[in-house]
Amino acid sequence: MTRSLRLPITNTFADGGYCVRAHIGAHQQTVHLILDTGSSTLVLGDIHYHVERDGDVRFTYYSQSIKYAAGSWHGPVVKTTVRLGIFGHSISLPQTYVAIAKESQETKESCFKEADGIMGLAYQPLNHAYRCINKITCEMSEQAFFEKALAEPNESAIINLKTAYYVATTLPSYFSELEQRQINADKFAFWLHRSSVYNVDGNCLHAALAHRKNHGLFVIGEPIFHRDLYAPPIMSVKVLHDKYYNVTLKAVKCGENEGIKAPALDKSDEARWCSNAIVDSGATVIGLPESLYNEVMEQIFCCVDDAKTLLEPFAAFSLEEQGIDLEKLDLAQWPELTYVLEGDEGEDVLLSLPPEAYWQEHAPTYNQASFKIFPLKHWPNQSILGLPLISQYYTIFDRGEGANGVVSFARKVTLSDTVDALKHVFDKNS
Repeated sequence: MTRSLRLPITNTFADGGYCVRAHIGAHQQTVHLILDTGSSTLVLGDIHYHVERDGDVRFTYYSQSIKYAAGSWHGPVVKTTVRLGIFGHSISLPQTYVAIAKESQETKESCFKEADGIMGLAYQPLNHAYRCINKITCEMSEQAFFEKALAEPNESAIINLKTAYYVATTLPSYFSELEQRQINADKFAFWLHRSSVYNVDGNCLHAALAHRKNHGLFVIGEPIFHRDLYAPPIMSVKVLHDKYYNVTLKAVKCGENEGIKAPALDKSDEARWCSNAIVDSGATVIGLPESLYNEVMEQIFCCVDDAKTLLEPFAAFSLEEQGIDLEKLDLAQWPELTYVLEGDEGEDVLLSLPPEAYWQEHAPTYNQASFKIFPLKHWPNQSILGLPLISQYYTIFDRGEGANGVVSFARKVTLSDTVDALKHVFDKNS
């Protein structure tokens, strides 16, 4: 298998979600893909992929229609080459499945933002697809099916039971194929700074793109070998299902208070949702079941005098990030939150979320602050542990086989840590 790769990523294309640069097809077209551990499909918007230029493309009779927590898309599936990294330091996966989504303004705003598509990093059971058979396959070539499917306005028009039969299936995800073809180990990690775009004075996108806090690293292969990015110990959390990165959230602690027990899934939700928490890089917030959220907020209100007033704009989750004047916020008053998860050996794993993580300064605009914890209303008893928590650690996803995967967390080493360590050595030896 290939050596590990460290790939630069940025959060400026997807409103805080992190994108990696990839190269598609024989012509190696550059695209920016949102890295999402909450889905499994590799998808490009149709305006970002020129099928007529791709000498590697192979058409199929597959189509996909994927729904996210916000937004959805549909479109046909091709097989082509996908490369990550730069020449001499890259991996290339030929003939892998790529969905081509019919992109509308609504799809762009809800799914892709200013990115070109999404790279799903979860497991194959989430990579739902349909394969058209019988009459369609007899009368229509794979390329003709691609063109027809891409031109249709919705999924039901693609799969018309009057003219075709179809079978539901799943397709191998990108990372599954990397491992199955022994190109790369089935592991990756994130080294990040933030969960919101850090806006600079004037809210200039180009200036934000240049700011170091809006960049990070996506490490694939063997993340544990990159010892300059983290410090031991490594704390491993058990992944319970090969679907999402399902974990068990046991409790949430607010400051020195006793932990608040996280609710279990209802029996009726267990088959579909699997556990009471997921680790999701596609979420720029932390979402808590309404009952758990209310209890956490009550403890915060006891710690911070004006918390109710400050949090009023964030009472409900919105697709558009909200903010308050930064000068109103004194982070020294806000407590550290601790998330208690079930470890790989059944032990408690304590993950800290400092106030500067769940409050993002200079977001959504310069001199504002955005609160990143939200109640999940009309939702099962499942918490979404998104980028506010992932960005506090060197977070390693080891996909494993079946329910044998783990998500591991280690203290993140930053450039300032390295500089301080070097200063200490020089001072000591001077």
